[in-house]
Amino acid sequence: MPLAPDQLAPHEHWEQHLSAFAACFLPRRDCYAQQTSTGYRLVKAPLTLALVRDHLMGKLTLGAYALDTQSHARWLCLDADDETHWAELLKLAGFLATEQVPSYLESSRRGGHLWLFLARTSGAVTRRFGQHLLTAYGLDPQLELYPKQDHLKTGPGSLVRLPLGVHLKSGKRYPFIGLDGMPLAPTIREQLAILSHPKQVPPTFIERILTEVPVSEPVHHPPVTLEPRLPTPSDAHHLSERLKSAISVWDFVSRYVDLDAQGRGFCPFHDDHHQSFGVNASANYWHCWAGCSGGSIIDFWMKFRAARGLDSSFVATITELAQLLFPR
Repeated sequence: MPLAPDQLAPHEHWEQHLSAFAACFLPRRDCYAQQTSTGYRLVKAPLTLALVRDHLMGKLTLGAYALDTQSHARWLCLDADDETHWAELLKLAGFLATEQVPSYLESSRRGGHLWLFLARTSGAVTRRFGQHLLTAYGLDPQLELYPKQDHLKTGPGSLVRLPLGVHLKSGKRYPFIGLDGMPLAPTIREQLAILSHPKQVPPTFIERILTEVPVSEPVHHPPVTLEPRLPTPSDAHHLSERLKSAISVWDFVSRYVDLDAQGRGFCPFHDDHHQSFGVNASANYWHCWAGCSGGSIIDFWMKFRAARGLDSSFVATITELAQLLFPR
């Protein structure tokens, strides 16, 4: 069902909604993609709010690159190009709704998109989450997933048509819809207000999918049974040593931080723009050169829990690590 047209003249909240919408969907502003009759062309010029407004008014159609200049994403988009795959995305949206996980369905010419919004996350982790999500809910692993790259190598990478604009092939706009198939709002202006502040996927859900869903090459852990409680400090110390020997820091940390061949990456504990984080594979420890400390997998998980507002005490941390690494 195409969106009803409306006049996008400035109003009280126009600039705020426009700016928030651009920040949400467009992770880079140094260049942009514009749709033509034969595809998208890269324009090596700044992406301005005036261009975003022209997109919403139907004067041009923009594409949204999935990764920023440091190979991080703010959203995951699953793309269905036919009715069969669209039915799968509708099913997934229903499953997620029952678990209180927000997702956004966008109809399109031949199918549609399912959008999941995240805190700024590396492209590699975003893609891993998407792939595990398809596995977790038994969906076709061949569904297109954006971003399509873990890291940018040459060029700005993959893109999706920026929502709420005119699709040049059909000449129509396509709305975001609910599970009932009805638009979330009847006009562009009202849809923009909703999409300028979408709800993000809870980090705990991302962690659960990444850790619970089997990967293609699972890490083999020692057949150790988790103690149901930690009654004494000596028991806690014993468990901590077993955890450290169960998996290398590199193998564990790389589940949550996108590391290059030298073990460098962007620190997950501060707003990092210089790859301040690193893992020393031979000495088996991690470190942040910007002052976020370092150490073993236990130290890493303590800070990881603290960053998400969870109990970061030693006992709480090693108890959760044991559940992750020594499943019953």
